[in-house]
Amino acid sequence: MALRARLRRGSRSEGAEPQEPGRGSRRGIATIVLLAVAFIVGFIVAPGGPGGLALTSYHDQNLWALVPVGWKDEGLVAPFGTAAAGWVDTADPQDSETIQATLPAARAPQARASARAGALRSVKGYEQGYLGQLTLAGGRQVWLLQYSLSGTDTAVFEFDACAPAIAMTVTVDASSAAALSREDDALAEGAEPVCDGPDFSDRDRADLALPLTLPS
Repeated sequence: MALRARLRRGSRSEGAEPQEPGRGSRRGIATIVLLAVAFIVGFIVAPGGPGGLALTSYHDQNLWALVPVGWKDEGLVAPFGTAAAGWVDTADPQDSETIQATLPAARAPQARASARAGALRSVKGYEQGYLGQLTLAGGRQVWLLQYSLSGTDTAVFEFDACAPAIAMTVTVDASSAAALSREDDALAEGAEPVCDGPDFSDRDRADLALPLTLPS
């Protein structure tokens, strides 16, 4: 498939992992930096990005992302320590993007990618296209598992961000390799956790899921 050939030609780096962004009290500065990164990446790929894919910037208190214009937010929820977000193309539900960020990162990106590949190898119809390290256009090093299963082409990007490390998993599904090649790298480049977001920090945290109880 076209995607497989392109990924195999992608650059691999055997050096150290890129320096992780620091975590500290200057939350405002970190937020501004993340916004600048999202804006720059979004400006580069939208609206005349890969394959003409138009992207829009998304952010909440825990995650930043680039999302194809018109895709529906699935409203995913996760327990404390994990942030999750997902979007689906209502015109073609096979096309979707899911981001999961988990603190702490229990395993390294390579171990997570390899474990996923190992678990899938026994599934009937599974065809692995690529498993290895990849350097994205922005310089981020990730581990990528690309495969096809049950008529869906999937790319799973694994990397860590922040300190302590937050495990990031970006999954992109598409109805064809051609559709996947238009979406995968740009969506992975735009995914970032907010290092001290409420799902990852107890500071100033209020659980909105709990009912408000006032003293009598």
